[in-house]
Amino acid sequence: MLQKEFKMFDRSRLTIQPVTDRKTTYYPVRRFREQVSEDEQNFIDTLKSDIEDKQKVIIGFGAHFIKNKCQHHLIKMFEKGYITHVVTNGASTIHDFEFAKFGQTEEDVRQGLAEGTFGLWDTGEFINKAINDYTPLGYGWALGKYIAEERDKDVIWPAACSSLSWHCWTRKIPLSICTSIGHDIIYEHPDCDGAKIGAASYIDFLNLAETLEGIQDAVFICVGSSVTVPMVIEKAYAMAKNVARDTGNNCSCYIVDLLDDTGAWNGGEPDTNDSSYFIRPMKTFNRMFPDKCMYQTMDNRKLMQWLTV
Repeated sequence: MLQKEFKMFDRSRLTIQPVTDRKTTYYPVRRFREQVSEDEQNFIDTLKSDIEDKQKVIIGFGAHFIKNKCQHHLIKMFEKGYITHVVTNGASTIHDFEFAKFGQTEEDVRQGLAEGTFGLWDTGEFINKAINDYTPLGYGWALGKYIAEERDKDVIWPAACSSLSWHCWTRKIPLSICTSIGHDIIYEHPDCDGAKIGAASYIDFLNLAETLEGIQDAVFICVGSSVTVPMVIEKAYAMAKNVARDTGNNCSCYIVDLLDDTGAWNGGEPDTNDSSYFIRPMKTFNRMFPDKCMYQTMDNRKLMQWLTV
């Protein structure tokens, strides 16, 4: 029996509004000052020493890293030449772009869902255009080039000079955006081309695998990414290790999140009956770099503030 033909949603019926008409909920203060505990200070000192010694850093993070404006501190690390590759998700690019063009980001999701407006803003138009126009560059550099080309044409963009994607493009630092179909508001927009997003994001993934091939004496940092960063780096690392067996020699990893640290991963892999076994960053990076991973419960702003002082 043949299945009934499935009817796709017609996106031309959607109402897209300008971000400038949106009630924005997030205007974070750039300057964040909070003292660290003794444990946090020891962690930061160890990480800082490792970075200064190896001067080769692969850093990955979730979208709150950008929303909290931690990219300002990351750019300082760019200036020292420490950053080899940046890995993040699609949501990070939305906050990065909105800060650059509008000087603000985030919306009231509860209200937007109730009113049918959530995510249906012209942010999707701009980011999709960047990907559609510059697909061969990969997602990350496509957005960076778009900002470089379009900023300040009609109106002054308030924070283009602090955009992570713009800095990565102009400094030629690889920026891998590992997106998931349907996860981000750009997928709601009528101009979204899933094939081009997939192609651009896969280019970024292959670029990451290329960076990792044969990498040694490097520091991996995972900040506030429970799934995307560890899973993506794991697969790229496996590909790199397959063709270059010395990949990962003398590499270390530092994980920062808000998870309660039970210490279950200290000294080996916990039993599958232990809930800590299912903490993806701990599982993935401890398997990649046995006995060379450290975890610290800490706010991402505090980490980046004290890491770059």
